[in-house]
Amino acid sequence: MTETGKKEDRRVRRTKKLLTQALTELLQQKQAKEITVKELTDLADMNRGTFYLYYRDVFDMLEKIRNEMFERLNTIIALHENEDVTAQTKPILLELFRFIAENREMWRVMLSLNGDMNFLHQLNEVLREKCLKLYQATEQNEDEFDYRYSYVVFGSAGIIRAWVNRNCPESPEQMAEMTNRMILSGGIA
Repeated sequence: MTETGKKEDRRVRRTKKLLTQALTELLQQKQAKEITVKELTDLADMNRGTFYLYYRDVFDMLEKIRNEMFERLNTIIALHENEDVTAQTKPILLELFRFIAENREMWRVMLSLNGDMNFLHQLNEVLREKCLKLYQATEQNEDEFDYRYSYVVFGSAGIIRAWVNRNCPESPEQMAEMTNRMILSGGIA
């Protein structure tokens, strides 16, 4: 779907996918500010005019990719909005790890040193909002919230980073189970 709600045709999706793959490959080597449109389109084997049909520049492309990732993340969170994830985090974690596995290369570069710091900040804010709702619903000790939140979110981010850097050898199911155990043994729950 596009920003206007229309479904993109197959050629447009394929073109964007090739550009995204090329950007991902380049981000594994250098920061976004060092990547040129020419370099990106050469790697994707298309002309710059095609790139400019969809994006203003590399940063615009990165922002649109980030927004798509957060749309999907927010959809996953919304599906579990009415569940008591303080008792069982595995269902939401399973969907999260499946989403990450489907997009592992982009997650790897977004969480790397060459990644997008706005992505990390936005990820932190999305997760903080969800955790704060849980905190308010369960009346946990307010003084401990920031510590528990930091423990769960930064620990989970570390697990995700390690998993994608290892090329996701464990299944999403295994990762959800392991992360669930770790969270329930000392985090928000």
